[in-house]
Amino acid sequence: MPQTMTSADLRTRNQVRLLRAVHDAAAPFTRAEAARLLGIGRNTAAALVGELEAARLLHEVPAEAGGRGRPTTLLVPHPQGPLAFAVDFREDTWTLASVELGGRITELEGGEHDRTPRAFADIRAAVARHESDRLAVLGFATSGPIRDGHRLHISHLGWDEVDLGALVGDDWPVTVIDNDARLAGLAEARRGALRGKGTAMHFHIDFDIGGTLLLGGDAQRGAHNVAGEFGHMPLTGSPLECMCGVRGCWSLDVGANALVRRFGTRPGYGEGRGLAREVLRRAEDGDAEATEAVDANAAALGRGLGALANALDPEAISLSGLGVDLIRLRREVIEAHCAEGLMAFRRDEPPQILAGTVGAAGPLTGAAEIAWDAILDPDRVRERLQPKR
Repeated sequence: MPQTMTSADLRTRNQVRLLRAVHDAAAPFTRAEAARLLGIGRNTAAALVGELEAARLLHEVPAEAGGRGRPTTLLVPHPQGPLAFAVDFREDTWTLASVELGGRITELEGGEHDRTPRAFADIRAAVARHESDRLAVLGFATSGPIRDGHRLHISHLGWDEVDLGALVGDDWPVTVIDNDARLAGLAEARRGALRGKGTAMHFHIDFDIGGTLLLGGDAQRGAHNVAGEFGHMPLTGSPLECMCGVRGCWSLDVGANALVRRFGTRPGYGEGRGLAREVLRRAEDGDAEATEAVDANAAALGRGLGALANALDPEAISLSGLGVDLIRLRREVIEAHCAEGLMAFRRDEPPQILAGTVGAAGPLTGAAEIAWDAILDPDRVRERLQPKR
């Protein structure tokens, strides 16, 4: 039997809704606009804002003068309010940033790493250099699937069943971790090209390709938190064996590793991004060999997208990382091979293929979003609003 919501529960619910609205908004809005948005009275909105200001969660600042009448104020993050930290952990580099309510990101530090789990100690040291009592939750994007929430696999680094519990110990801040491609998709759904889409897909292309299915703006995680490993499906018929242990993975044909392999360099272990970028530049300048390599990458991408569109029926598909370059250089190739892979009745209305607008910051932005999801949990908000004794 469902529990009855008390007046206190309802108040917390509205406080969280207001904070969520401020966080998700493209620009600051007024208290009156908040009342309309939440469907509550102005007096109720004023009381909620006052409570959240006292708890250092929201702040009101004067809006720019707009003529006669009572001056208005805008709802913004409190200058002493909670912060999220976000980490984007690549196969060869890492970035640490601070993120306030509303999503504004300030990059703090970054660097290369030795491609071993020792990199986590370097990141923890950087967090310690920047953290304060305002730090509430750390969001962490990592370039590999995380099974059951704690077993990390990064096949291109040779990482298998790496126990995150041993790497993220008790001395870390409260930490939430997810896969980079899924978080890049979440960023596009909340702040980018997929905003407002009901059913969509996103693919982040770096050394290889990973993706996520988004329903109503939420990235799907699956029973063991590893949904979305589309790159490890045999969508393009490759005869090669992937470092993940499967033969014929789509990711063998799409991304930096495929470009590197095309030019005779051994891919894997987080190396070759510079060469892949050089191949893209050479293709743009008309080099025949580079053009052929980029065409093959784009064609394989399109074939895979067509197959997945048949299965999952997205309204739109967005791409980030090298995917943005492939759209810019070879949109026609991608769309043509996607159409060839679609069932005939779908070809009149193929899904839109969009360049992501969040850009290279997609995984970092997604990491910030899951950190703020944790901060805006009703129990956490209720605890912050309770008077200190």
